[in-house]
Amino acid sequence: MIYYLSLELKKTKRRGIWLVLAVLFLVITAWAGHNMNDERFLEYGWLMTLFNVPLLNAILIPTAIAVFASRIIDMEHKGNTWKMLETLQRKFDIYLTKVLYGLIAILIFSLSELIAFLAMGTVVGFKGTPDLWAYGLFFVQTFVISFNLYLLQMIISMVFSNQAVALCTGLCGSMAGLFLMYVPQWPLLRNLVPWGHYGASMFVGMDAAKNQINGFYYMNQENGCIFFIAGWLVLLLTGGWFVFRKMDTDGYHFPLKSHGRRVNANAGTKDSFPESHKPVRIPHLPVELIKIKRTPVWIAFLILPLISALIGTANYLNNLGLLTSTWYSLWTQHSLFFCYFFMPPLVGVYASYLWRLEHSGSNWNMVLINIPAWRLVFDKIAVCSVITFLTLGWLCLLYILCGLYAGFTEPVPAELAEWFACGVLGGVAVCAIQCFLSLVIRSFAIPIGLALLGGFAGLAATAKSSYYLLPYSLMSRGMRANNPNLAVDAVEFISYSVFFIVLFYLLSVCYIRSHDVKTQ
Repeated sequence: MIYYLSLELKKTKRRGIWLVLAVLFLVITAWAGHNMNDERFLEYGWLMTLFNVPLLNAILIPTAIAVFASRIIDMEHKGNTWKMLETLQRKFDIYLTKVLYGLIAILIFSLSELIAFLAMGTVVGFKGTPDLWAYGLFFVQTFVISFNLYLLQMIISMVFSNQAVALCTGLCGSMAGLFLMYVPQWPLLRNLVPWGHYGASMFVGMDAAKNQINGFYYMNQENGCIFFIAGWLVLLLTGGWFVFRKMDTDGYHFPLKSHGRRVNANAGTKDSFPESHKPVRIPHLPVELIKIKRTPVWIAFLILPLISALIGTANYLNNLGLLTSTWYSLWTQHSLFFCYFFMPPLVGVYASYLWRLEHSGSNWNMVLINIPAWRLVFDKIAVCSVITFLTLGWLCLLYILCGLYAGFTEPVPAELAEWFACGVLGGVAVCAIQCFLSLVIRSFAIPIGLALLGGFAGLAATAKSSYYLLPYSLMSRGMRANNPNLAVDAVEFISYSVFFIVLFYLLSVCYIRSHDVKTQ
């Protein structure tokens, strides 16, 4: 088995797979430690860390794990190496190697996170000493829950050769995990959904009153949480092997439908007809829209804003004493997490999917003899921008519906049109940079991971009043995710947005013209 693991390590050499977890570790530790010199941290630091970090884990780890698992499995789909592997080793060994590889990676990440927080607390000077049993429990929970998510994402990546399915699942899982942390009144749902286990397994609570933190305390975990986590572990290990054992060497092949009738693999049956008799349809949609027709990206398009709306509305209704500005308070609850943490990687999914076909086979040869580089890049950014426009429109519609559900009698704020328009313009800038990244980086998953990091970097830039440095902060700034009453200089905002759009458009065109065609 050690030999097979060494082979797996060689296959992932120079593919940036370990860089995914390394960057995830750096982001979590940097974000959790950037304000550790705060007086509250010095007083309550050891327990405050155990209270804050599960929230960061719930937001970041599921998407990063989806990228990590996709990179490990996607190489077998792209190279069509499932056949070759089965001629060299037993099928169970192939499956076990993938599982152990992920287990070692998650173990190293979880252990690094534990050591980092203990070291930072000691260096900063938290009062008292850490309860080692509590940090040990935190380590075990982080490791097992993250490993469960890896197994789930690995299975999805094996079953679907189109990695957009797995990555959209990871994104939706991140949002679902965040949502479930805000609804403790649904303990059964938090235990049933594996992404909700970060919140269900929390054992540190906060004592707060009138927006003042009075301390932290240990609390009992939700009933049966440990059994649900262990149950998912057993189910995913055995279920994953069952799925992989039934998988053909060419992978799973799902039956397709043509003109409302199922295409049967057996010629001559009643449900099938000869290929030569099938009617030829000339598509009426633009080429780039055809590429995303009936694709998994629409699942994320519908679900992510919906979960964001549920989180925002639930949090608003649970804090009516603090959130007194009705429509404006509801807007911050709807847009804050979505604009910074989920919209950027969602745009990344759109952009990666649009470039996916060009990076496959010898499609670059065919494309570049029919379409000039400037037109190709323009079409990609334009279609990505249209989907972003629809996504933000869907978010605004859900905002209005949730406001009506909350019983608001005031009219919808007139500023909503401005928030939407500025958000779309900033979103086009994000589309431009993500289309450039997806052009340069042939991996489907890596640009999405970079978009997630871009959202965090945008939040940091906004906090330092330097929102103009990154396209990711432009979109959230334009939508006033932090403060609906914030005044934005229209000329400055438009200038920076147009600058980034033009910059990454030109970089994309120059890249295509100056690089040889690389096919796969």
